Amino acid sequence: MTILRWIALTLTLAICNVHAENILFLQTTPSKSHHIWNRQIFDRLYENGHNLTILSFEQETSVPGKTFLVMDGYYAKMMAAFADSAGDFSIYEHAFGNIMNVYQYYKVASGLLEEEDAIQRLLAYPRTFRFDLVIHDFTMGQWLLGFLEHFHNPPLVSISPYNIPSYTQYLADVPVYTTYLPHPASSFGTRMTFVERVQNTLYWWFDMLYRQQVYMPQEQQRLVRVFEGTNRTHVKLLERRSELVLVNSDPALNFYQLLPPNVVQVGGLHIKRAEEMPPMMSQFIARANKGVVLFSFGTNVQSEMLGADVNRQLLELFASMPDYGFIWKHANADGLIMPPNVLMAPWVPQSAVLANGRTKLLVSHGGLLSLQEAAWNGVPVIGVPFFADQFSNVRRIELAGIGIGIPFTQLNAVTLKEAMDKILSDSSYRARGKELSYRFRTQPEPPLERAIFWIEKTIANKGLRYLRSPTRSMAPYQVYGLDMVGVVLLIALGYYLIFKRHSKPPAGEANKPKSD
Repeated sequence: MTILRWIALTLTLAICNVHAENILFLQTTPSKSHHIWNRQIFDRLYENGHNLTILSFEQETSVPGKTFLVMDGYYAKMMAAFADSAGDFSIYEHAFGNIMNVYQYYKVASGLLEEEDAIQRLLAYPRTFRFDLVIHDFTMGQWLLGFLEHFHNPPLVSISPYNIPSYTQYLADVPVYTTYLPHPASSFGTRMTFVERVQNTLYWWFDMLYRQQVYMPQEQQRLVRVFEGTNRTHVKLLERRSELVLVNSDPALNFYQLLPPNVVQVGGLHIKRAEEMPPMMSQFIARANKGVVLFSFGTNVQSEMLGADVNRQLLELFASMPDYGFIWKHANADGLIMPPNVLMAPWVPQSAVLANGRTKLLVSHGGLLSLQEAAWNGVPVIGVPFFADQFSNVRRIELAGIGIGIPFTQLNAVTLKEAMDKILSDSSYRARGKELSYRFRTQPEPPLERAIFWIEKTIANKGLRYLRSPTRSMAPYQVYGLDMVGVVLLIALGYYLIFKRHSKPPAGEANKPKSD
């Protein structure tokens, strides 16, 4: 018995040694939707026995093995910073403005992040403390990569709930073909006209130049200030250390794009999370004669931002369709008289509602997580994009034949009624939704399991260098063979000059008169 106990203890210690890695999880983007997606990863890593230190914008309770560094009041500071432009989405309506204002948002958010006490608490960790892995939400907050060198260069895994950001190419060898890959800020499809290809190429180049020449130098200045050193590795080089890049995309939903082996698609990993539906909401869904329509603009856009007149029009529209129930995510119902077929709630368990077979339609802002949940459950969508990648997201649902897009400037009772009537009366939208759902669901393993597998493989191997492209350590002129082209041109020029010199007749012979 003693020997068996000793063996059991030895095995337990061995397992603990395997699964007791310390992971620093840097959440960078102040968005509840990002937190929902990221949380699936760090909760599963914790369940697998890893120790996590997590930078968080949400109120979370620390437990042994899972320490949260919470940034209290951060959302209020962001709202104050953008108080003058709150609800003004017209600045995002055109692609150039959309790109520039997204980076402006990142800049302001990073500036506030720099001042947070949570950052100072992390900096106060003993310099001898060992992290076995850093997971970084690379959507923004690149200056936080200074923690790599601060904690003696553990392997880096970069993740993003923001689809495949346009700047993923700087983390991995991702080729960008602007002739068929629409920029996320655009509403193009893969088949573009000549003019659209020109516009799309300009969007990509503008994005690259603005990020690398304006935004990233600001992040570098922030890194130098926070980590108190002028000889720090540049943030542009730090992000290139990514051993693995996990992106919230899936071939069934996304435009075609070539990706290297260390960029792994794990789109929809948040969908299978457990969500409870309040009994009142379940009863409301069951009472609707023809099913329910979910009206939700996610976590970053509130329905009250549409204005009192549009809110009144929509409420009258919903009341005129008594056979359907309408679940409306709305944080302020003051002064609004609720018809019996409308249920307003400040928060809706969206994934659970969309998984209910009686949900017939989603009216959405075009947020990626929402559209993935709708596609997973085969629910048609009316998309009303406001900013960032939402324009491209809505365009994809239109091309997939499962939804209709309405510009936010044109959203009213008339346009919404027209779109709802079209989708609810045409069974082909539902049929195509079920086809898309099948393509999305049929995968070798659940997306979350795939993400955890690759993260833990990165830890076990202390990196995945064999998957990284050699271009990460090459100069651009070497990658594109410009040095070879230059040598060939010099040789050709040399031969030309030699040939030209020797092909001239001697000066005396050139002046010699010709004999008869």
